[in-house]
Amino acid sequence: MGLASAIEPGAEQPLIVEEEDIKLEEEEEEEDDGEKENHEVSPEPKSQPKSSTKIKVILGTTAAIVAGAAGAVALAPVALGAAGFTSAGIAAGSIAAQMMSAAAIANGGGVAAGSLVAVLQSAGAAGVSGAASAAVAGTGAAVGWLASFFG
Repeated sequence: MGLASAIEPGAEQPLIVEEEDIKLEEEEEEEDDGEKENHEVSPEPKSQPKSSTKIKVILGTTAAIVAGAAGAVALAPVALGAAGFTSAGIAAGSIAAQMMSAAAIANGGGVAAGSLVAVLQSAGAAGVSGAASAAVAGTGAAVGWLASFFG
């Protein structure tokens, strides 16, 4: 006896379930149970810094370099004087006096021409030369540039 002959006229039609419907129902049940399927989500591209941020960084770095260079040139004579390398000579009891004593002992009683003590004494007495100012400015600029990474 076939399926068609078992259905009486006016009776409900039999429910025919396709295999695809069963899979969809199983997926819905899994989601209802709190189980999540592993769906790959593409990461969102990282946004590039705005041009105003780049400009601020460049200006901040430039300001740090200029401040370091100018500060080093302005403070070099002050630092020499504080260490004891003055225009009147080496100040008694200063760091400069200790350096001169150590240099004299190492050289058998005199300070060698061109040594660190002699160069610093010359700078303290006559002022910082143009070449020395450039070297100090370069060093100060390098320090200012490095400091810009911490600010």
